[in-house]
Amino acid sequence: MRVGLIGGGPSNLFLAWLLRNDADLYLIEEDSRLGLPMHCTGLVSERMAIALGLGGRVVDNYYSSLTITNSLNSKGVLLRFTGNRIVMLNRPGLEEYLYGRASFRGIHMGIRVTGVGRRGVVRGFGGFERSYDIVVIGEGARNVLSRITLGTRLNTVSGVQADGYSQYLKGMVNDEHHIVVLFGKHYSGRFFTWIVPRGDGEFRVGVVDDPSVVGLRFRKIISELGLSPRRIFGGRVVLGASSVNYGQGSVAAVGDSTGITKSLTGGGIVTGMLTSLILARVLHEYWGVGDPIAEYSRALGGTLGRLARAYSALSSMLYSNVTVAEGALREFDGVEVNVPDYDNHMDALIRLLMARPKLGLTLIKYAPSLNISTINLRDLVTALF
Repeated sequence: MRVGLIGGGPSNLFLAWLLRNDADLYLIEEDSRLGLPMHCTGLVSERMAIALGLGGRVVDNYYSSLTITNSLNSKGVLLRFTGNRIVMLNRPGLEEYLYGRASFRGIHMGIRVTGVGRRGVVRGFGGFERSYDIVVIGEGARNVLSRITLGTRLNTVSGVQADGYSQYLKGMVNDEHHIVVLFGKHYSGRFFTWIVPRGDGEFRVGVVDDPSVVGLRFRKIISELGLSPRRIFGGRVVLGASSVNYGQGSVAAVGDSTGITKSLTGGGIVTGMLTSLILARVLHEYWGVGDPIAEYSRALGGTLGRLARAYSALSSMLYSNVTVAEGALREFDGVEVNVPDYDNHMDALIRLLMARPKLGLTLIKYAPSLNISTINLRDLVTALF
């Protein structure tokens, strides 16, 4: 089985690791080296990192608590992660780690793919053309090949972040293992701002918003926080998909290309690697005895896809009007909740509501602000339960 992997991100590299004994693998990456360009904060639960076989060498820092607030001067909501910390993965280090555990028959760096045929033909700039039994699109949030070949249309916003130093933040966030998330129109009209200590007095500060305003928002935030950037990076953040096709013919998508992310935060490392795990198992079981791509689509749609639809619906409601988040945070100011798993956002929301049941009724007054015109409530409930 010849497998062509388009994109050298974590999803495809993890897939290559899993298939190293089952297939002849060929990597096609448009950049000259792995880990470029940087765009990811890299936060996942420690439990999930261990379950996926990621060693401590790719972890930059860990976090035992997180505050969600309207302002650095208010208490906000405190989430304590009990027995399962958050870890910050070193994204370039992660890709090098996974690459070192895979086994490739061919590697094509600096090749931008321009087209993929459903029968496994891959074409790129410079006359590049190869044919594979299976082609896996792992292009991240670009949504070029996945849209043209499979018809998937992703919903994205833009994120910009910086690593740097700030005396102001050093005084306000005096715990190197504590994350702060800021909600409010003052910070972002569509999403949120995050402050993540990296250790030794350095912070990673980022914001997500519409492409037309995210640069202005970012410059304003780092100015207010007194951050002196050492490096600035960013990219698109996937919040879901308006239409999706996980695979067809000889072509499958993994990672952000599927539209499956943790839509409440836009995180895609863990969900992306889980799509690769499902694809690897299906290829191992059905290659030569069935239609593995069709089986993959069914398996993904019934598991991660189901959960992603729920998160995407909640994300659409929450971020359609940031006033909702601001109002909710005022109602829950000062609440502290123990959360077992950072990656399970639904569980965290439920625990928050259980901590103050009466406040859940109070939040109904914000319902008129929610934009649910494009959401089928029955589909949301089905996806959740």
